[in-house]
Amino acid sequence: MPEPKTYERRLILFVDFLGFKEIVDRTATDPEALQKVLWAMEQLRAIGDDAMGESQRFQQFSDCVVLSFRVTEPSGVFYLLNDIGITTITLASAGFMIRGAVTVGDLYHDEQLIVGPAMVRAYELESKSAKYPRVIIDPEALEVGRSHRSNRHSRREESAYLESFLLEDDDGWMFFDWFSWKVVVEAIGADDQAYPNYLARLAATIKTGLAHPVAACAEKYLWVRRHYLRALDHLAEANPEHRRLNPEFWEVADGLPRLKKRAAKAKARVAAARAVAQARR
Repeated sequence: MPEPKTYERRLILFVDFLGFKEIVDRTATDPEALQKVLWAMEQLRAIGDDAMGESQRFQQFSDCVVLSFRVTEPSGVFYLLNDIGITTITLASAGFMIRGAVTVGDLYHDEQLIVGPAMVRAYELESKSAKYPRVIIDPEALEVGRSHRSNRHSRREESAYLESFLLEDDDGWMFFDWFSWKVVVEAIGADDQAYPNYLARLAATIKTGLAHPVAACAEKYLWVRRHYLRALDHLAEANPEHRRLNPEFWEVADGLPRLKKRAAKAKARVAAARAVAQARR
């Protein structure tokens, strides 16, 4: 008689594309859009390519990805954050944004089935707390990362490595920072000379998103713009010697737009939509 199935204590990532319905709608009339969507889904699937250990399980359905592994995998949280970072930045460079959550809890996850309180919490965090195009990290998941670290690292060292990927948002949630030089270049290892071009591609996506006719969608791009501007302001503090030695870098960086007019219009639409919603209550 087979042994009964039981829950395990597991880390879980749940992530999906923002605005996937609109993206798919475009593929019905634009063959090139379909190729881009398939490419983006492959990038999202790549999160599961680097095994966090023998206990790793991975599933992809439509635009959603679920990945989990036992909490005891050494430095599993670090490697997961690194993979989330590479994927988030790669997709953002191409105009795709993702939203998700990392948490920990009781979970049953095999090659076909996934069920448990941890799955429910991950889904609720992604759908109700993440809100914006960001992957938020449950504080308990970070604590697991500190406790189940590489045997070469102290608790303090592992904590510093984990936090090097993250930024605390205004609502108190820690999320993977896919904007700053500190994370994109220093932590993830992206090409430093290509960083202004990365920000330029973000600016193009923000510009389009701020004009979205649905106020709730435009609001998400106001959030993106806020963190994009933070990255610009940090860049402006660069050493003058860097400017002298990297003229091509700064030719692009100095031309990056702040999108003030578009943001003002988007804010007005968001405020108007909130007023209408409030009046209906």
